[in-house]
Amino acid sequence: MIEKLLLKTNIDKLFKKYKQSFNFFAPIKETGNIVFRKISDPENIELNYLNSKIPPKSVIFPKIETLFKFRQNADGIDIKKPQAINKKNIIFGIRPCDTESFQMLKKFFGFGKYKDEIFLEKVSNTILIGIGCNNPSHTCFCTSVDGNPFKKEHLDIFLTDLGKKYLIQSITKEGEEILKDLDFLTPPSEEDLKKAMELKDKAELLISSKLNLKDIDQALYKNYEHELWTEISQNCIGCGTCSYLCPTCHCFDVIDEVDHYNKKGRRIRIWDTCQYSFFTRETSGHNPRPKRKQRVRQRIMHKFCYYPMNYDIIGCVGCGRCIIYCPVNNDVRKILPEFNELKKEEEEIIVA
Repeated sequence: MIEKLLLKTNIDKLFKKYKQSFNFFAPIKETGNIVFRKISDPENIELNYLNSKIPPKSVIFPKIETLFKFRQNADGIDIKKPQAINKKNIIFGIRPCDTESFQMLKKFFGFGKYKDEIFLEKVSNTILIGIGCNNPSHTCFCTSVDGNPFKKEHLDIFLTDLGKKYLIQSITKEGEEILKDLDFLTPPSEEDLKKAMELKDKAELLISSKLNLKDIDQALYKNYEHELWTEISQNCIGCGTCSYLCPTCHCFDVIDEVDHYNKKGRRIRIWDTCQYSFFTRETSGHNPRPKRKQRVRQRIMHKFCYYPMNYDIIGCVGCGRCIIYCPVNNDVRKILPEFNELKKEEEEIIVA
């Protein structure tokens, strides 16, 4: 591991070093919110933030994406696939929780016989430069889902905010090669390293939400038909905010946009959500999830029951976006313990 210091005034040098050879994405402030955008001016980079509103998964899994274009000709249909990647991405300033979401998306898009080559190619050509959370939000619960505000795993480079400078550490060989190439970095002192460790320890203590999710998949599975689902779903308005702002949600719809006059078109995919009433509606008109209760249940079950069953991980990174932005204040941190209590009551009855 290489450990160096990066002055905040030198972020522009880092950007200028790699802007030609990489697509450089970073958090910026846009209409009052933090979002990840491709950077043209390093002055716009904003690293003093809790978390972005829209997760950085949108960099490699955009809200609208062209899968291929097509044109009718004399021989039939000519299919034109997207151009091969000629430039890698750098995502600069990503939080540890969002880094973990990339691993979950990789499991989904790379699962089974039919893999999503478009997503997998992009994620494998992306360098992740993360930054620790010195002051996690009160809605964060990453430590309950095997996360940490200073988790470095799956990152290439890690930053710790020390005030006027960052402790910058290489995590992978690719990260090491990048740091070796930056001649404006300086060695850290023992005091710098000590302060970084103190910030890490302090941040962990600031995570106030502690959930017991050891057997949450079983608690949910055994209570699939419980009336508690009706109660939980009563105030949900089905807006889909929780899904669209979730870093691990991956559902999409596929649409063919056709220009009949010019005999051409494109196939696109767009983000979709299981919270919409028409999400599961079939061409026959039948809908296997016509009730809001069923759709609310699906979202919770998918992340905390089906993901553990299929991938042996919980499909949530504890970022808290669904809590912050829910217009009716639904809170997964209050929902899950209720099912743990049901499981506990059932076990007590069996013992009795």
